[in-house]
Formats: sequence, structure tokens, C-alpha cells
Amino acid sequence: MSIARPYVAAAFEYAAEKKDISNWGNMLDAAALTASDPQVMALMQNPHTSAAQLAEFFCGVLKKLLDQHKTNFIRLLAENNRLAALPVIAELFKLTRADAEQMLTVTVISAEPLTKTYQEKLVKALSKRLSRTVKLQCEVDGNLLGGVIVRAGDLVIDGSIRGKLSRLNNFI
Repeated sequence: MSIARPYVAAAFEYAAEKKDISNWGNMLDAAALTASDPQVMALMQNPHTSAAQLAEFFCGVLKKLLDQHKTNFIRLLAENNRLAALPVIAELFKLTRADAEQMLTVTVISAEPLTKTYQEKLVKALSKRLSRTVKLQCEVDGNLLGGVIVRAGDLVIDGSIRGKLSRLNNFI
């Protein structure tokens, strides 16, 4: 994390200045996916592979998403032996973007699919409580008896029946 932060800050500042945040995010997502591949990870760990070779490999894979500034960013990461940090860089870039846009993706886990009406009410209530624009990511967990579990960053609201029973059992 601490290695990735300065790169994220520089990339985000530049992308925001150029109004190119979306393209930078797409490029970083693709670069993170590339860096996470087991064969690419082995290549990055190979002592016989130079920084220049790694930079050219990544630039070749990502060429449709790159301009001169993004290419320079990839080369800088390669020169500083930081390509392995790309998955963390991409994730922090998303969080920085969401924070700058006052947006938060909230995961809602329920026993059954949520209706559109319920989703709209939930978005409205969470937006008010969290003072941000909320985007829902809905998941279904058949192991829940009922209710929902809401995850918004570090905040977890367990409104599931299992959670309520567990809290009741701890209380007794």
C-alpha cells in the first residue's frame, strides 16, 4: 500500500487535470489484470528479465489503452521494480476516484434478489447516512435466512436474521 500510494497520487492528479480519469482507470485495471497473471508474475520475478523488457512487454499488451503519458507511467513502474504493485495501484486509484467523486460502492448481500423498489429505497437511505452517492452491488447468499448484510468500505451493517440471532445469543 505505502509503495503504491505515491504512484496513485501522481497518476490521479495527472488524470484529473487532463479530465482523463476513466481512461487511466481502464488502463490500470488492464495492467493490474496483466500483472496478476501467474506467467507474467514469473516473468517479473525472473532476474534475467530487465526493466526495459518488462516495460516493453506491458506496453505491448496494453498498447490500445496507452498514450505517451500512460506509457511513461508503465516505464517508470518497471524502472523502479514496481510493476507487481499494479493490482494495488489500480484498486487505490478506484478508491481515490470514488472519494473524489463522493461515490461509494456498497455491497448488499440478501437471501433473495432485491426488488428495484427496495434497491432504490436502500440507495436513498444509504446516500443520506453516508453523505455520498451510493452505487449498489447486489449479491444473493442462499445461506441467509432473511434480511440483508450491507458492506460500505469499513462499515458493515448486519441486518440478517442470522446476525440478529447471533447478537441475541451473545447478549443472553
